[in-house]
Amino acid sequence: MQATDGYKLLFQGIFGVGHIIDEGSQLRLKEEAETINKSDYPNEPLLESVSADGSIVRVNLRPFIRRGLSINKLYNAMKESMDIQGSSEEFIFAWSILNDLASSGIINIDTEEINFLNDEIREKGPIPHHHSVPYRNAYYPAYRVVKKTKLVKIIRQ
Repeated sequence: MQATDGYKLLFQGIFGVGHIIDEGSQLRLKEEAETINKSDYPNEPLLESVSADGSIVRVNLRPFIRRGLSINKLYNAMKESMDIQGSSEEFIFAWSILNDLASSGIINIDTEEINFLNDEIREKGPIPHHHSVPYRNAYYPAYRVVKKTKLVKIIRQ
């Protein structure tokens, strides 16, 4: 995990999925679901918490598809999760904790990258980021972020 991956995790846990929902987001989800190798990463969990209270989760597509769950329903859960109202203050507080963990050596993240992101936050505020290339190469992330309650609702349907 690079600093930008920690940043992305915090961003998703505080601001949710709203920044990726647009006219093409349902098609992109369907295309990704059709092209990923669902047999890769057989031990990948269905859900990973991305918020401190566990209310916002990443839904990993490979185990989702292996369970025969509906991509259309997942998209509906994404749309129903758009009302997450995170704040810049919440993000900056969470980011400061990650900074402290890195500076104290508890987690091993490049301080130069953290400083770059700190400068960016000061200039632009919290903005979405993509995963780092090393993270993408190691984990080939394929997921969507939703409120856990919305996901439970679609799984039970």
